[in-house]
Amino acid sequence: MKKTLIALAVLAVSGAAFAQSTVTINGKLGAQFVQERSNTGVKGSGFNIVDGDVNFVVVEDLGGGLKADAFLGIRLRGREANADAGTPADGADGIGARNAFVRLTGGFGSVMAGAISAPSGILAIGGAGAAGFKGVDDAGELLDAEVNSVDLFEYRTPTMNGLNAFVQSVDSIGDAGQAGVSTAATTPSATVFGLSYSSGPIKALVDTTKFKRQASTSTADQRMRVSASYDLGVAAVGLGYQTNDNTLTDVKQTLVGLNVPLNASLSAGINYVERATKTLATGVTVKNKGYEAGVNYSLSKRTTIAASYRLINEGAFAIDQQFTRVRLMHAF
Repeated sequence: MKKTLIALAVLAVSGAAFAQSTVTINGKLGAQFVQERSNTGVKGSGFNIVDGDVNFVVVEDLGGGLKADAFLGIRLRGREANADAGTPADGADGIGARNAFVRLTGGFGSVMAGAISAPSGILAIGGAGAAGFKGVDDAGELLDAEVNSVDLFEYRTPTMNGLNAFVQSVDSIGDAGQAGVSTAATTPSATVFGLSYSSGPIKALVDTTKFKRQASTSTADQRMRVSASYDLGVAAVGLGYQTNDNTLTDVKQTLVGLNVPLNASLSAGINYVERATKTLATGVTVKNKGYEAGVNYSLSKRTTIAASYRLINEGAFAIDQQFTRVRLMHAF
């Protein structure tokens, strides 16, 4: 009888602990029509499924002010590429991995480890939430292209008066899961130190990055990024600036963002970017410049129609790159 009571007490305590853990499933799926012209004059257009993913978010209250959470994202974009031919998805659609991380948060701040994508660091804030959605960081002609996978460990201090500091150890850039082992000896890694601020209408971020490689032939060196945005009510404006110096080139990127809410359902915005790449051996500087403008119309809290137009003028090409997209997306 005594053992039974003890077992029941253990089950009751365990049940209470598990009851404090919650799992949320969310995601989105979009279909689009695209029309584009490359910097060599090649044209194309068509329909496809895009921006499809399902996310699992787990949060557990550990007590004493300590919380654990985990995030697991899966890309789902309909039929696999060449499925009828029996070949697997090529990464453009089908099923694939997205961000995944685990984190502990408490009075000490937070520690987080995972495998995530790493988009341009100055676009998130400096872009001011503008409605363009192809991305001026797409393909890297303007802002540095998004790195689809990195291994990341981060410590972030508690937030005081809107300000916190963080340090990140970034490994296996572009090849998450390798963890710097010998088979990925040329895969770069990095250490990032930064400050983040958010209070009322003001957001700001500054960080500095030191790159390194396992191999001796290194080109990546030092990067500095700073961005800020201010919400004026009638519009939000943003600025971003990045320098990336290495043994071959010095690259400077400048971003200006504007986002205007026209009414409760409609917003319009634009991001303008300039990129200057100086080759150290010759002293020659090549400048790329371009913009992306777009509008978002909300049919509901979950369903939106969006349209954007992107133009890029690359100094090495006589033809401007153009991209137009119309997308219908539902979030759940």
